[in-house]
Amino acid sequence: MAFISSFKVGRETVYPESLRERLRGFPLLADVGDAALRRLLSEANWFGLPGGMLLKRDGENHRALFLVVTGSLGVFVDDEKGGKRLVAHIPAGETVGEMSLISGEDSHSAQLVALRDTELLRISQEGFESLIARHPLVMMNLMRVLVKRLQETTQSPSDKVRPKTFALIPLQEGLGDEPIARRIASVLVQMGSKAAVLDANSAEQSAEWFNAFEAAHDVVFYRGDAPDSAWTQLCLRQADRILLLADADRPLPLRPLDLPAFKERATGLPQLLLLHRSGNTEELPEHFALRSGLFESHHHVRAHNMDDIRRLARFIAGRAIGLVLAGGGARGFAHIGVIKALMEAGVPFDNLGGTSMGGIIAAGIALEWSLDELIARTREVFVKSNPLSDYTIPLIALVRGKKVSSLLREHFGDIRIEEMPRPFFCVSSDLTSGRIHVHRAGPLWRALRASVALPGILPPVTHHGHLLVDGGVMNNLPVDVMAQRSTGPIIASDVTGELDIRVTDERYGERPWWWLVWQRMRGSPSILSILMRSGTVGSEAQRRLVREQVNYLFEPPLPDIGLRDWKKFDQAVAEGYEHAQGVIEKHGVPLTDVWAEGPAVTLPHRR
Repeated sequence: MAFISSFKVGRETVYPESLRERLRGFPLLADVGDAALRRLLSEANWFGLPGGMLLKRDGENHRALFLVVTGSLGVFVDDEKGGKRLVAHIPAGETVGEMSLISGEDSHSAQLVALRDTELLRISQEGFESLIARHPLVMMNLMRVLVKRLQETTQSPSDKVRPKTFALIPLQEGLGDEPIARRIASVLVQMGSKAAVLDANSAEQSAEWFNAFEAAHDVVFYRGDAPDSAWTQLCLRQADRILLLADADRPLPLRPLDLPAFKERATGLPQLLLLHRSGNTEELPEHFALRSGLFESHHHVRAHNMDDIRRLARFIAGRAIGLVLAGGGARGFAHIGVIKALMEAGVPFDNLGGTSMGGIIAAGIALEWSLDELIARTREVFVKSNPLSDYTIPLIALVRGKKVSSLLREHFGDIRIEEMPRPFFCVSSDLTSGRIHVHRAGPLWRALRASVALPGILPPVTHHGHLLVDGGVMNNLPVDVMAQRSTGPIIASDVTGELDIRVTDERYGERPWWWLVWQRMRGSPSILSILMRSGTVGSEAQRRLVREQVNYLFEPPLPDIGLRDWKKFDQAVAEGYEHAQGVIEKHGVPLTDVWAEGPAVTLPHRR
């Protein structure tokens, strides 16, 4: 890749006229005239920053203004897990560093990283002050730039920055000609995006050419060839996001990231695309478990399965649909009705998660069970079998839990979460650490067993010395967990409603046992009902808070269905379906806008 060239004439650095024309398009330099441009160039220093490299803010860069001529920079901050999170994108034609010039502060809380090969002009504080002293219009333009950024931040509080360029790098021989990039690009075009694929034939193009090409498209795939080729290195430097392609039938390389361009990148981990020629996602490649920590996430792509390609395209376009289902005991059966209505409306589910009963139902969808299979299995487990019927001496719980474990293993088998065709998670509450535990790997049945372990009713699940109980204790509607990795709108079904427990006798807890038995026959809460409600009431504030992150919310009213009304399965499904149909009909089924064309929409009924 060739950069803009400059040369010396005496002591003056001379830049090509193309650079002067480009600078005229900077908002900072709007209408300033040729004299101001000449002054700026006399004060500026040009340099290139390879993609993935950190812009160090010391020495000459300590307090300076940077103009992004070609390429782009990413603004990264530390996240709660010790990694880096991209919070802003600075494309060509923009500036950065203004605040340090104005405020005089020395600290830089964020890091600037080249998202692709980038050319910059650096102006020192002294040079900038000299420029604005002679050309005050530059300072006025700077104020306009800062005000516009403040307005954009206020109007669009989301801190998610959508990646635009993707490097697709084969990890094994024989995958260089795999047409997956072109298949994804074709779907993106059908969705209304401008998408294109570049290969090694473009290797000799200039940085300016790549900048213009990316500006003309919404998504660009850089398809690499040999891992150590010059073209692959360029692909990695140009990419906002790296996708590694691997054949699931062959072992992963023991050191898949042992490449110079990987080591030099200051941005996040790559994503892994597992190509399944057999169509079976349970066949993971050798060394996968040992290398899974090297990847941010992974996607299963089954040969000749266009649904997988469409799903991957939605993830890339930032339109993947996340479905989150709340816990709620028997009331959770209503989720099935909501799902049925959404399926009839043609809504795809790309990313699934839930708590307790919601986690179980979401797992069935992530395993691609048909609606009939989901209904049949749920009815078998909860209606016909009554999993909470193996009572025991209540030393740690009222129920032994073996029946629940046996039923979960029977219906979910030995499949691991990372083997599921679609991304899935469920949550449990860690009594040892006092934090939410998010299950994204490991045996599915055991994760679900932890997610439904209501304290006092089912025994906790042990995990590396920690005690895990029902996720509803701390987070009954884990929308926030979905939002951490979601690339698009989130649909949630919350069956908690206005569920409460009421008694009219002020001395209810002091009455003799025979009186309580009589009251129980008249509908007073039992010990199981009290324990089940106690297991979720603590997360009410959290549930209300995360609802603000939902794009489309369903709240089936279930006034006659309690947490343990297992026999009301059909009624709950029907009421969930009726509610969802009504919501969809009322709002004109605008859901297709979410993933087909146009930006994600926030519907007016969200609360």
